[in-house]
Amino acid sequence: MDNNKKYLLLLPCSKTKKPLLEAPAIEVYDGPFYRVIKKNRPKNLDIEILSAKYGLINSKDIISYYDQIMTIERAEELSSSIKIKLEKILTENYAEVFINLGKTYILALEKSKDMLDEYDIRWGHGQIGERLHQLKNWVNVVNVIKKENKAIL
Repeated sequence: MDNNKKYLLLLPCSKTKKPLLEAPAIEVYDGPFYRVIKKNRPKNLDIEILSAKYGLINSKDIISYYDQIMTIERAEELSSSIKIKLEKILTENYAEVFINLGKTYILALEKSKDMLDEYDIRWGHGQIGERLHQLKNWVNVVNVIKKENKAIL
């Protein structure tokens, strides 16, 4: 991982949400992945969220509470718009991208596969508990790199 660059995390939305109206997405979602991020979020980390309702959104985007699950059909429907958004996002030249999506959410990246192969991407895998552990470890590494970079300066 690179000390001077930003990192990108792509998460799924979460079933657990706070009943908020017009709040940043990172505040609305309250599942385990989001609790990890809120507890120990690196400052050099950008977060994009794959939402069943909103598509691919930034963690700072303003949304409201909703109840919609990601289905295979919805993932396929979102695939083209996600590709367009990812192309713009990835021009940021991230040191590393961590994609931590479940099986149904991964289907929404189907049209983006060739493009994603061009980047240094770390893929979460396994059941939610395993992916949660991978996320914690990755966030800790990004935080350590940032601290080491500050010590050098």
